[in-house]
Amino acid sequence: MKKQWIMVAATIISSHVSTKLMSQSTSEKQADSSRTLDEVIVTANKQPQKQSSTGKVLTVINRRTLENNAGRTLSQVLNEQAGLIINGAQNSPGTNQTVYLRGAGAANTLILVDGMPVTDGSGITIQFDLNHISIDQVERVEILKGAQSTLYGSDAVAGVINIITRKNQSNKAIGLNGLLAAGTYGTYKGNLGLSGVIDKFNYSVQYNRLQSEGFSSAKDEGGAGNFDKDGVKQDMVNLAAGYKFSEAWTVKSYYQFSEYDADLDDNALEDDRNSGAQQRQQVAGIQSSHQLKNGNLVFNANYNTVRRVYDDPVNIPAGANDWDPSSGDYKGGALFAEAYINTSLQKHLGLLAGIDYRRNTADINTSFGNLGKDSLEASMMSAYAAFTLKGFEKFGAELGGRFTQHQDFGDAFTYAFNPYVYLVPQLKLYASVATAFRAPSLYHLASEYGNTALEPERSNQYEGGLHYTSNNKIISARVTAFRRKIKDVIVFAGLPDPPYGQYRNADKQDDKGVETELRVQPNERWQLTANHSWLDGKIETRLAGKDTSYFNLYRRPKHSINMGTSYQFSKKLHVGLSLRWVDKRQDTWYNSATWSTEIKELDAYYNLDAYARYQLNKQLDVFTDFRNITDRKYADLYGYNTRRFNMMGGVRVQL
Repeated sequence: MKKQWIMVAATIISSHVSTKLMSQSTSEKQADSSRTLDEVIVTANKQPQKQSSTGKVLTVINRRTLENNAGRTLSQVLNEQAGLIINGAQNSPGTNQTVYLRGAGAANTLILVDGMPVTDGSGITIQFDLNHISIDQVERVEILKGAQSTLYGSDAVAGVINIITRKNQSNKAIGLNGLLAAGTYGTYKGNLGLSGVIDKFNYSVQYNRLQSEGFSSAKDEGGAGNFDKDGVKQDMVNLAAGYKFSEAWTVKSYYQFSEYDADLDDNALEDDRNSGAQQRQQVAGIQSSHQLKNGNLVFNANYNTVRRVYDDPVNIPAGANDWDPSSGDYKGGALFAEAYINTSLQKHLGLLAGIDYRRNTADINTSFGNLGKDSLEASMMSAYAAFTLKGFEKFGAELGGRFTQHQDFGDAFTYAFNPYVYLVPQLKLYASVATAFRAPSLYHLASEYGNTALEPERSNQYEGGLHYTSNNKIISARVTAFRRKIKDVIVFAGLPDPPYGQYRNADKQDDKGVETELRVQPNERWQLTANHSWLDGKIETRLAGKDTSYFNLYRRPKHSINMGTSYQFSKKLHVGLSLRWVDKRQDTWYNSATWSTEIKELDAYYNLDAYARYQLNKQLDVFTDFRNITDRKYADLYGYNTRRFNMMGGVRVQL
């Protein structure tokens, strides 16, 4: 651990020295740096604004960063952000991606696509599967941390990840874009698309294909060497169109389709040659924006469906393992519609006010029983408003509230207060007090492990921090501390009799942490970044009639560090290097031999990665990406393999 802190300190010191040496950069370079450090964001308050004019903690992954990481998945890029862990990002292709934001459970982070929620109504946590989003089709990602139920409703307990897709990749009437790449584990991926602008109409048609032989998902602990490879095949289609009816009114629509087949293993340390999953996701949406004299009137709606089929048949080839012959067919649907207005009441007072409606459905058929969609349905209606104090040079604030009426759980009110003040022009002090609400999923209530007596989770959250930006915009540093208390947290409790488990409410979950982020950009060519996250948490409940508390943030490290540097050697060549260190963690493993759950410790590890991108001309560039260069053996899930040294290289065209 001391070595890791030495490395961080060395980076900070070297960055400071570099800044001093290069502080005489031209005004053009400083302007470019300024734009990078104070990007325009949309997720913080559902309207475009500069990061410097909000007290919320928000991280932006822009298009340039995504292009430089074309050989990776979206989950792998997200995994390097402060306070964010994507469990499964380094496992075999097709592994479920579990999102832990600030240590909160997977159900507590809301995924948005183009500003609208996407969920799996049939899932345990209803969280969207990030496997369905190709990094090639993402324009930018905005990660908004902290309780956001006031603006974004249920499930936005730990924060929001807004994935903004590419709608138009060409300003010509007909533009062609494509990508072709290959890498280790027999991995191939490609993208082909058409897009353009014709007068007031714009369109985009994109197709993606991914195929990988993969490697055994389960770890071969005994070294038998006969575990089969677990691969994936995936097809994705993205359609988008927009029309500008007038200078004030624009309408956009889109349709996204993704389907993949993935090979699975039976369990940790257990191979299974015939188990697999087929997953299909579809989402269609429409967005209407009407510019007013002092604001904007917006209507959004989408409907997404998910189908997950798991199959582990009894009839299998001779010699193949079959530990648990079973099947499951999960269908989920989610409808979302909202209308809101963003306006200025006065020069220094803004108002965001809106209503939204959400409805989730599920149809579950498994070897253990069937639950029809008629009995698995939940809806809620909300009204929300937020006042923003703006336009002052040294301070600002936002105060908002949301009233929610849930079909099964009645009324709930959440609020948020988020002030900030500039102590000096370079140093911003910010704070937040907020509450959040999350209803149990349909699976929590009605599955074989369900419990209709469950109560919703309600939380109180507090955060505060400092954000420093140097006069010349070369250095940006942010430190944020947070605490989150969740009442009636939903947990899975084991039982001695069938079904051997049930979802229940524990008393409370108490989590806290500190995130430190540093970014140094001496000039337009060179950038250094580093972040450190510290996390701790415990659950308080009654066991055997006694009050008890214990650490329960399984698979989430107390400490994690990410460091990176990139350099533009010429107009054509861009090279980057990154290091990720993850502290030891705990995981749980069900031991079928003893019929008991055991706690296992996962060792700390580091990953060293590198990438290079070369622009052959305006239309063509090539890239290569090397990951886990030192070929480290490590685990993010007990009993499962992660990627050893691997690489991806390809070519990208834009005509």
